[in-house]
Amino acid sequence: MIKNNLKIAWRNLTRNFSTSFINIVGLAMGIATCLLISLYVTDEFSFDRYNEHADRIVRVVFRGTVKGGTINEAHVMPPVASTMKSELPEVEETARLRIGGSPLFVVNNKVFHEEKMAFVDASFFKIFTLPFIKGNLSTAISSPNSAVISESTALKYFGTNDVVGRDLIIKDNTNILKITGVIKDVPQNSHFHFDVFTSLDALEFCIPY
Repeated sequence: MIKNNLKIAWRNLTRNFSTSFINIVGLAMGIATCLLISLYVTDEFSFDRYNEHADRIVRVVFRGTVKGGTINEAHVMPPVASTMKSELPEVEETARLRIGGSPLFVVNNKVFHEEKMAFVDASFFKIFTLPFIKGNLSTAISSPNSAVISESTALKYFGTNDVVGRDLIIKDNTNILKITGVIKDVPQNSHFHFDVFTSLDALEFCIPY
């Protein structure tokens, strides 16, 4: 039965080759398009889902009108974080993040240009799930010169991930960041990608004004 059906299908295919070819190509393109769309949608919905509390994390943005112009930006004034935590009982924890600056680090007489650096509150690692390979999450950003780096950055700078206690010397002003933790690399399906995290208090000596 199946053999006869295949023979009939083959005869129809060869008898109307042009029509069959167009139909097959159309079907293949339709399936391929559906697969690509499915992969894209899956990837988009997977962003930041690595965070243990992803469904409870929100980003505060500023929307308003200033001098007649509309502003819609993903940043707010620093006091907003502490105010929200003290005034809104629903808010369990807050953390500020500041990006900017690309310091030159000196490690073993080699200079590295670090473009993926973020300044954060100590609470940042309580909110975002960034597993520590070395160091202690609760004390990682305990002082202004503390620094947490990704595993790939530790390997790039030192050739090992066992670098807690090592120094990153800032070339422009010779200030030192002390490495207090090493984390797994931030997943690709994240809206931020940083390799070095340090305290917001380090802004004054990491970024020249």
